[in-house]
Amino acid sequence: MKHTKWLLSTLSLVIFAIIFWSSSTTRPAANTNFFDTDLAPAITPDAKELTRITNDNLLESYPAISPDGKKILYHSIDPLQKGSKVYHINLKILGEQGTTPLLTEGCSDASWMPDSKGFYFKYLVPTKPVLAKSKIDQGGINYVSPNASGDDDEAPSLLKAQNKILFHTKIGASYQIATIEQNGLNFTLLGTGFYPYPHPTANKFLFSKWVGNYIQIFSYDLVTGQQTQLTNGDFNYHRPRYSPDGKWIVFNKSTRKEDLKAKEVPSSHIFLMNSGGGNVRQLTTGNTWNETPEFGIDGYIYFSSNAGNTDKYRKFDNYDIWRLKPNLSE
Repeated sequence: MKHTKWLLSTLSLVIFAIIFWSSSTTRPAANTNFFDTDLAPAITPDAKELTRITNDNLLESYPAISPDGKKILYHSIDPLQKGSKVYHINLKILGEQGTTPLLTEGCSDASWMPDSKGFYFKYLVPTKPVLAKSKIDQGGINYVSPNASGDDDEAPSLLKAQNKILFHTKIGASYQIATIEQNGLNFTLLGTGFYPYPHPTANKFLFSKWVGNYIQIFSYDLVTGQQTQLTNGDFNYHRPRYSPDGKWIVFNKSTRKEDLKAKEVPSSHIFLMNSGGGNVRQLTTGNTWNETPEFGIDGYIYFSSNAGNTDKYRKFDNYDIWRLKPNLSE
């Protein structure tokens, strides 16, 4: 699973463009294509109301909209820090100015509890990353379990149908999807894959995994144990998320470096499909890098993008949170 390790390295979780342009974890080297990239924000006719939500000189990614629709959590990467200190979780009240830093070292990839008052996240400070939780009004870090389930516990979210935490972790050479009780007991492996996301009501979830040389999106029915592949083609499909009613799936789609033609600029765009994998629509366009989308109950899709970034030296590590409103007609 060399490809999986490559994809899920610390920096590639939030910015796949770095991988496209450099074999190291540093900023891409200067070249003509890099500086000629057009970073004007653009959407297709299947979307409207493109709006920037944050505008800080950091890499901001993994937006999570509270169940009450009033708040957004996201994590940021500070390029001036090192190691786990680069990761921070921030809170923003939608419609208001300013951002509140919540957890300022080694905390990333947050997801909300149903009450909109607490959240789960990945905590990188221990020897091995673990799942943790916190409360908005109390702060602090509490472990779901003080011991790591695997070598890289990550992407926690609440599987409401079973009242368990769904996540992925590294076991041996591969990434596996698992569940665990909220008290940290009964760790259960479900199969190979990464970035699982639960259905809002049903006993199933979405996830991605490698099929040959490409990452594809699957659904997993926990009642029958059946996996259904929802995407196909020579592209990588990442981070699928259900809409609040479970009828739609948003995801980002990107091209591998190996498949780019001469002088082509790498890009990643936000797409939409129905829960069965049909009626696929592209929502963003242009030479921008758009990723980690998630629905809000307000009908918008929130995502991370380098669109509108005017600093030519930081086009691939200075991202903001944006949103758009998709056309959800059948």
